[in-house]
Amino acid sequence: MAQTLAMPQTPQAPRTLKLLVDEYERQLILEALRAAGGQQRRAAATLGVLPSTLHEKMSRLGIPTARTYHP
Repeated sequence: MAQTLAMPQTPQAPRTLKLLVDEYERQLILEALRAAGGQQRRAAATLGVLPSTLHEKMSRLGIPTARTYHP
């Protein structure tokens, strides 16, 4: 009989609904920003939200905004 070895399990933080929603929202915003060439107003229009809403979400999710990005 062949013996199967189990991979060691590494402890992970529980993936709560909030974390999963935040991850998905972050992906959508980053994708919209890429498609809009970084223009936040166009990205907001693509996502169907106001630019102020997009800015708030970007700040909350740790995505650099025009106001927070300083090269």
